[in-house]
Amino acid sequence: MGDQPLHVIIVGAGLAGIAVAHGLQKHNIGYTLVERETTPRDRNWGITLSWALPLLESLLPPSLTKQLQSCQPDTSLSTDSAGEQGVLIRDGFTGEIKLRAVYPGGVRRMQIQKTKRVLSTGLTNLQYGKRLVDLSYPSDGLVTAHFDDGSAIMGNVLIGADGGSSKVRRCLLSEEAAAQEVLPYAFMNFPFRLPAEKAKWLDSIMNPSVDVAPHPKKMYMGLFLLDKPDLEKPDTWVFYILVTWAIACKEDEENTDNRLERLRAHMDGWADPYKSVVDWLADDTPIGADQLRIWHPKEWDNRDGRATLAGDAAHSMTFHRGQGGNLAIKDAHEFVKSMLAVKEGKMTLKQAVDDFDKGVVARGEEVEISKQQAAAFHDYENFDNSPVFKMGIKPAGN
Repeated sequence: MGDQPLHVIIVGAGLAGIAVAHGLQKHNIGYTLVERETTPRDRNWGITLSWALPLLESLLPPSLTKQLQSCQPDTSLSTDSAGEQGVLIRDGFTGEIKLRAVYPGGVRRMQIQKTKRVLSTGLTNLQYGKRLVDLSYPSDGLVTAHFDDGSAIMGNVLIGADGGSSKVRRCLLSEEAAAQEVLPYAFMNFPFRLPAEKAKWLDSIMNPSVDVAPHPKKMYMGLFLLDKPDLEKPDTWVFYILVTWAIACKEDEENTDNRLERLRAHMDGWADPYKSVVDWLADDTPIGADQLRIWHPKEWDNRDGRATLAGDAAHSMTFHRGQGGNLAIKDAHEFVKSMLAVKEGKMTLKQAVDDFDKGVVARGEEVEISKQQAAAFHDYENFDNSPVFKMGIKPAGN
């Protein structure tokens, strides 16, 4: 690096990008974190952090570690209790419990909008409304990020943490190589509220973190808590449904707008709590168009250590084994370690990024494992042979 201070450009202020920024800031490494959004997206979801939770805590300043509880859908739920109750898998036909994957080290369910709002505080160089359009590599060994507002930012290395449809990934690879694979399932993902008594009943019967089930109709359904804005007012509580089934008709293929009607048509033979919840949904419940998309990591040219990927940008996977958020934090933790080694003169930038990239690609094996788990949720008869029965929610490797 010579006499030039190390400066990192982080593209994407999601979980991975924010974690990287805090880790760098903690070690006095220069960074600029850019985010294309100018206002929060209306999309919201939950992330289950288990084995990577200590890694996130190590990246954050103590003041924010203390605020992680406020990022949960249910701020009253302890990590120990969530770990003991684990991830619950029921039989969607009978309602009986098939598996409870516990995690003794504790589980923290994180709501993404709360998490981004809380954890973005204290970052000294976060810029919103910066939509990346291209990367260039000046002859002096730097990388330049170019944005649609005509501005540019220069640094020593850029890390793309900009999600499953990553623009950084498309810059590093061809459009074809960077394109995601669309899996052959109808997919719906939407929030809902219930009247107070029904909300209390659902809250009392469902697992507080993850409550999911396979069904003989080649279906998967999950019920999750999204928010309890007022712990004393159940009618304010927000839940959400994730549901997938094997595409079976033209309406599924075209993802026609009659999504609630199609979902209800698939609920015959489902056990509670799933069946009653779908019956109780308001007829005007909005359900947006969605697809299940993944990307298996391929080796990319990191331009002599000047550009790399992390999180969903590096290995986007389905939610069926709950590993995406954990791997994003692991990537962030390893990247900060790599940059600290560069700052301390223990490695060159190219050596550090080359080593980091190898780890990211290796962790990408989870994409295939999660794809297998997605298929298993749609294969009721053989579900007990699936990865989640063999591995639980532990990481596949390092």
